[in-house]
Amino acid sequence: MFAWWLILIFNTFPKKYYFSESFSSKNNSAIIVLTGGKGRIQKGIDLYNNEHGKFLFISGVFRESELEVKQMIDKQIQNQLCCVFYDKDATNTIENAYQVKNWLYNNNSEINNLILVSSYYHLPRSYLIFKNIIDNKEIMLVPAKYKILINENIFFHIKLIILEFYKVIYTILSL
Repeated sequence: MFAWWLILIFNTFPKKYYFSESFSSKNNSAIIVLTGGKGRIQKGIDLYNNEHGKFLFISGVFRESELEVKQMIDKQIQNQLCCVFYDKDATNTIENAYQVKNWLYNNNSEINNLILVSSYYHLPRSYLIFKNIIDNKEIMLVPAKYKILINENIFFHIKLIILEFYKVIYTILSL
């Protein structure tokens, strides 16, 4: 089962569900950033500034220790007033999905595509949760970081992957 998980996370899953640069559906797409990992917010900003989505929704952010990050976002984002939204309430992936669902229901019925930004190890579980909670939306995935660098602690990544494996099993059983 764990071997299946590794194949899913590093081979099969990306080819089928991952966002590609050729995607051009800005007017009915929203970029959803799930905070909590390195590079996620910056990746969302880059996608938004490159006009891959009409809206940018950053979920689960800006406790007192993260105000510097919000100031950085404010400096980098173009068209911020009309199209950038923040959620400060979500504390986990399921709450992120419900916050996005409520935001879509209350504000953006024309959105058909969600471009979900998170860490590579978190995307499979995020996809399962979002697909289960949010109906009738195509969900594309974007990892915040594409490669594991040689100088990084490989055991840290192995630990994350194993932990996420058990979280996916739990998610599948609980949904």
